[in-house]
This record gives sequence, structure tokens and C-alpha cells, in this order.
Amino acid sequence: MNDPITAELVTAEVATTEPGEANDAYHRYVCDTDQTGFWGTIDRWSDRAARWLNPILIKEARQSLKSRQFSGTFFLLLIASLFWMTVGVVTLAPDIYYVPSGVYMMTGYYFLLAIPMLAMVPLAAHRSLASELDEGTFEMLAITKLSALRIVTGKLGSALLQMLVYFAVLVPCFAFCYLLRGVDLPMIATTIVVVFTVSILLTTWGLLLSTIAQTRATQMLTLLMLLVTIFFAEIFSAIFVLSAVYTQQLIWDLEALLFTGLFGLVAVSCMVLFVKAAASRIAPVTENRSTPLRWIMFAQQLIWIGSIATFALWSNDDDVLMFGCLMLAGYWLLMGTLMLGESVDLSPRVLRTLPETTLGRMFLLWMIPGPGTGYMFALTTSATGILAFGMCSLIVGGSIQPFVFAMLLIGYLLMYLSAVRLIMLVLERRFGNSMGLALAAMCSLLVLGIVVPSVFMAIVTGAPSSFYGVQETTNWMWTIYRVFDDQKLDEAVVAATLVLGGSLAMLNLFLLFREFSFRHVATPPRVTQDEASPAG
Repeated sequence: MNDPITAELVTAEVATTEPGEANDAYHRYVCDTDQTGFWGTIDRWSDRAARWLNPILIKEARQSLKSRQFSGTFFLLLIASLFWMTVGVVTLAPDIYYVPSGVYMMTGYYFLLAIPMLAMVPLAAHRSLASELDEGTFEMLAITKLSALRIVTGKLGSALLQMLVYFAVLVPCFAFCYLLRGVDLPMIATTIVVVFTVSILLTTWGLLLSTIAQTRATQMLTLLMLLVTIFFAEIFSAIFVLSAVYTQQLIWDLEALLFTGLFGLVAVSCMVLFVKAAASRIAPVTENRSTPLRWIMFAQQLIWIGSIATFALWSNDDDVLMFGCLMLAGYWLLMGTLMLGESVDLSPRVLRTLPETTLGRMFLLWMIPGPGTGYMFALTTSATGILAFGMCSLIVGGSIQPFVFAMLLIGYLLMYLSAVRLIMLVLERRFGNSMGLALAAMCSLLVLGIVVPSVFMAIVTGAPSSFYGVQETTNWMWTIYRVFDDQKLDEAVVAATLVLGGSLAMLNLFLLFREFSFRHVATPPRVTQDEASPAG
């Protein structure tokens, strides 16, 4: 009873009548939410906001902010920032009073910020979701009304909260650098935006990798992949930020803002894709886990085409278009391979979402989940995008080489994706469909495409190929290297690639009978009633 609040609550006479009749009988803390006026309105809106917030975010925020990892990182960051400020001022004294010293101090503060933001936060988010799947607590979440997307966004929200706490420690230090002169406010803002964007990108990538791991071996492999990604992100971010800080070449004109906005859209689309892919990985198998991802991929292609085409027209450089073609081909080679590993089974819930009309089936058939539809979606979409780059070079009046290079990449996509599709049709009868199996088949084919021509020439002539010719059609690495290094493109190799890839694609078309047999299934009345009920 020594606590005055407890004593007051106990000694207060709790009224049995309505609150409005004897409001004074309630303690003021009890009556807060029923109060009128400004503060009462704030309390009611706060209560509604708390109910609207993601419960996973609240749970993760409580756990992460109380964890030893966060506490240790936070206090080490405080001590390190204080240590660097002391060492920096002592080292620069007495010149610090009249010589601009902000650049020197900001270099140290950048590394102090980049280490927890680009390393600790993504690793913590990766481990948080991986532990839910590994320790079996995810099943408890799965039986609640929380969707898979809310679970993933809750984890991401907790990571964002940690980032804000780390920023709260280091941003005042950047203000100290500004007072020391040598760096301006746009430079500081750019540094913070770059670190924040890369950190979110790595966090979403870590969340996606955590859903891929099913065994201890794959967990170690995904963790290694994340560590490698973090290592390169640290290097490239440091090169970009420190080169901008030391050279003072941060340009703020219309061109720079345009390209920053376009490539910022590319980064945001990657974040959305990673989050949605992670949610799809942990969603129930009865849900449609592919169609939303394919729409995001389609939107990403539009953003990429817009960014690269704008950059190429602005700089009037054909090499930019060829770089855009190459990146787009690599993107769809990876995505097409992953889609070839999708399950062939469609649940009744997925069948109820299929287009009902013939026109809808004509345009949206390839959005249906499945390896066959994914194969056709990847081929048609990639060919359209790469051809758009090739046509762009013809429209601007440049050389025809980007158009021929686009045809070469389309031929390679047709050849390798069609070959993997045929291999998977054989393997799925024995091992079932798996994205790992599809990736292994694609990697094997890419290696064989390089090795086989050299082995063939060694058998025929007694030595590996010393000259480039049609025999190197499958050697994608040598062909692309010649285009970018020697600016040479053999039309015979392009024609051979298109013929070989087109033949394999035609063979695959005859094996798509199952995909053309998909039909819309009517929703049962019981399901309609359940979905219309408040509990559903």
C-alpha cells in the first residue's frame, strides 16, 4: 500500500451505477477513454490505432527491443560514436577550429551507421522468421486470422523500428559533422537515404531467404547467401557514399533527379517482390501463390524498360540498351526457371479464381499457377521486353546491333528455358516438382553449353576451339563476351540460336494440353455463405 496510485485505486469507491451518473466515483485513469474533449479524442484514436496495428509488429517490437542482440548493438553504437567523436576531435585539434573537418568525421560515422543498418538488422529479420519456421511456432500463427502477408510485414515493421532507433543515435552525429563544415545537408540526406534504402532491400531479401530454408543444410546455405549479399552491399554502398562525400560531386539537377527516381522505383519494386514472394512461400498451398507475383514481375519489367529507355535516349548510347537487354534476359532466365519448379496441382480455391470468359482466358491464361503457364509467361513477357529495347534502338536511328543482340538473347531464352522444361517433364515423374531441381537443371545446362563445344572441337581437331564460329552456338558466355568486348556479332550464330530455340519451344507447345484444359469452377453456396459471414 506504499504505492500512492495503488492505494488510491483500492480506497476509491467503485460505483455500481452508470459512469455518467457518478463519474467522480471512478478513478481518473479508468475514465480516460470515456472522457470528452481533446485528450479524450486522442485516447480513443490511440486505442483504435493500437487495434489496427499489426499484432506481429507489436510482438516482434517487444521481443527485439528487449533482446540482448539489440541492447548490445545499441550500447556499442553509443560507445563507438562517443569514442569516434573524442578521437576525431583530439586528432584534428587544433586545426579543427579553422579547417573544414566534416568529411573526415563523417567517414567514421558512416561506417558506424552502415554496420548495424546493413548487417545486424537484415540478419535479425532473417533469423526471426527462420526461427518461427524452425521451432514450430509458425503453426500457431498460421491457425489465426493473420494472413501470411501480415506476418511478413510485421517482421519487416519490427526491422524498420530498429532502423529508426539506430538513426536516432547517429543522425545527431551527422549534424555535428555539418557544424564542422566540409559537408552540406544534401550530402547528409543522400547518405541517410542510401543507407536506409539498401538496408530495407537487404531486410526484405533476408526475409525471403528465410522462407526458402527447409532443412539445416539449406538454412546454412541461405544464411551464407545473405552474408555474401551483405558483404557486397557494404562495399558498393561505401564506394558510392564516400566517393560522393570526398569528391563533392553530388549533382542536383533535373537529369539526376529523374534517374534517381526511376532507379528508386526499381529498388522499391524489388522490395515489394521480395515481401510478396516471402508471404507466398509461407501461405497455405490451397491459395493462389503465383498470380500476384507474376503481376509484380510484369510491372518490374515495365519499370526497367522505362528506366533504361529513358537513360539510353538521354545519353544517345546503344550500349545502354544492350545492357538493359542483358539484364532483362538474365532476370527472366532466373524467374522462368523458378516458375518451372512450381507445383502442377491446382486447388479448388485457385480454380474458382480463373477467368470465366473466353476473352479472359485468352489474355490471362498464363497468369494461372503452374510450370507450363509459368514457362509461357516467362517466354512471352521476356521476348516482348527485349524486343522493345531492340525496336528502341531502331527508332532513335542508332545501329542495328542492339536489335540483333536482342534476337540473340531471345534465342538463348527459348533454347535454355525450353530444354529445362523438357527435362523437368521427365524428372517430375520421379522426383516431383521442385524449384531447387529446376535451378540445378538450368545451372547444369548453362555449364554444358560452355563445355560441350570445346570438348567436341578437342575430339575433332585435337585441341579446344581457338576461333569463334557456329559450333560455339551454345556457348553463351563467349558469344556475349565478344559482343561487349570486340563489338562483334555473328549473324549465323544468331540464326542458329533462334532455329534451335524455336524448335524446342514448338515441341513444348505440343505438351501444353493440360494448361489449355483449365476451366473456371463455380463457387459452392456454402463457401459463399461462409465468406459473407462476419467470422469469415
